[in-house]
Amino acid sequence: MNAVDLARRATAAPLLRLLAHGFATAYHRLPEAVWRAPYAFRLTAPPAPRRTGTAPRTGWVAAANWHVAAAVAPRDDGMLRCGSHQHPAETAELPLTGPAGRAPDWAARPYAALRALAAAGIGRGGADLQVDVTLPDAVGLSVAEPLECAAALAVASLHADGGGCPPHRAQLARLLTTAVPGDDALRRAVLFARTGRLLAPDGSHQPLRAPDGGPEPSLLLVTARRSAGDPAATATGLATAVHDALRAGAWSASWPGRRPGRSVLLLMPPDRRAAVRAAVADACRRCELPVPRFLRIAVADAARRED
Repeated sequence: MNAVDLARRATAAPLLRLLAHGFATAYHRLPEAVWRAPYAFRLTAPPAPRRTGTAPRTGWVAAANWHVAAAVAPRDDGMLRCGSHQHPAETAELPLTGPAGRAPDWAARPYAALRALAAAGIGRGGADLQVDVTLPDAVGLSVAEPLECAAALAVASLHADGGGCPPHRAQLARLLTTAVPGDDALRRAVLFARTGRLLAPDGSHQPLRAPDGGPEPSLLLVTARRSAGDPAATATGLATAVHDALRAGAWSASWPGRRPGRSVLLLMPPDRRAAVRAAVADACRRCELPVPRFLRIAVADAARRED
């Protein structure tokens, strides 16, 4: 196995360079595998013209062009030592076999995933783990599924580097579903997504197309900022903003996660993006809400090794 010095690689993405530097600072050695995994989201597609068939409008998921990353190196004492750039005061050293330790909140799901791998004979020796994320929780995309997948894939790759036989991604998905209950659809997107394509419930991939046959649609994630002391006002403002976005030319609006929240994903023609943003901002001002967060989303590829 070879150490990975991404911190000194000028062509590496800034997130990965920062992660590798943080790993070396925390553990006084270089990582031996670095993985990044995309945030995932649900999408309700707009109605298609009848001539194009009857593809389902719901149940589709995809990966976003925003990622979490995990760096690992093996240990031989059966312990997981873990840290996060976002939670520098909440590090932990936890056993991978036997009675479970008490993990910090941010590490609970990666820890459960790695204990499941250890129970399957993968990574039982332990690991040093450092993670980094690109988006704050307030954006509304779930960090849980990409974080657990990045950690599991990184440790499984160490197992393969050492001559072991890691699980295929389908096997890993089943293992995580059993050990770490969560949003299985989003987890599938993290593991199996393809650039520019939506992942259907049956596992097939379909291109993200405009309903009118025009250019590839634009995706805009809108996250409402909370109204001081009145959650109902925030919900009303977001509903008004969605209504006005659809009037301004957006094709569809959907919750990016399994449940409604403060974020909504808008699908629109590229040439209507500015008008939609303006309509949403104006709706929030009329409802006496702060201008929401806007995040452009592209449909990206699945998790991959970066070293």
